[in-house]
Amino acid sequence: MDTPLEKYFAQRVKNLFNNLHDFELNGDEPSLHDLRVEIKKLRAIIKFLGTIYHKQQLKKPAHLIRSVFQKAGEVRESQLLQQWLQKHEFGIIEHTYFPQEKLDFLVAQFRQNAPRYKDDFKEIVETLSKFVHSTNEILAEQYFTDLNAQVEKLCRKNLPGAEWHDLRKLIKQRIYAYNWVRHEAENDDPNFAYYNKLQENIGIWHDLEIIKDNFSQKQVYLSQDIEVQKEFNIAWEKLTAAHKYREKHVEELLARTAIQD
Repeated sequence: MDTPLEKYFAQRVKNLFNNLHDFELNGDEPSLHDLRVEIKKLRAIIKFLGTIYHKQQLKKPAHLIRSVFQKAGEVRESQLLQQWLQKHEFGIIEHTYFPQEKLDFLVAQFRQNAPRYKDDFKEIVETLSKFVHSTNEILAEQYFTDLNAQVEKLCRKNLPGAEWHDLRKLIKQRIYAYNWVRHEAENDDPNFAYYNKLQENIGIWHDLEIIKDNFSQKQVYLSQDIEVQKEFNIAWEKLTAAHKYREKHVEELLARTAIQD
């Protein structure tokens, strides 16, 4: 009988190729989002396997999947900017610094490279398969137990904002790893709702950080155009307010864990 890890891996492989095919066909945001989620889940498996087997054996699949993930991230970041600017109707900044043409180019480039990414995924799956099938499920149980303890410990600390993104990645690793372990009943993870809500809120907060960083990198604040300056001042105020609101929300969620200790 297949282990939970083997079943999980098989589902990831199926979804990975389906999502890549969907994005290759239509280039829309949902299919890219789904593809990135599947890549994250596969990277989580690679990270786990790296605690058991020699990392040199996993070096190539880790490199290949990281490369595709970074390219997908470039598209995602551009989509994020476009959505925020269009939602708040900051058309002058959008057309001047973040034109739709850039996003269209990134999407077209990714879709054009989809056949190569498909070959990369095939190589990744072929390499990982032998490790997944030879891994004793007790090792996955031990890994989840250790990971769960790490997450609990970190959530009870007064972590600075600079460490939230790393905490989120660890929480997601813990959420994924839960599926590699046998459980007496489905959905018997009492902490799932809290951890998922926390990581989602950190994700929204981090998205706003990315937008702020892009504004800074493009040096929008240095524009000599009066209309750009006016729009930037409004945009930065709105962005800062949203960022502070999300920051406070994350702090409240983390404080809730500290109180429960």
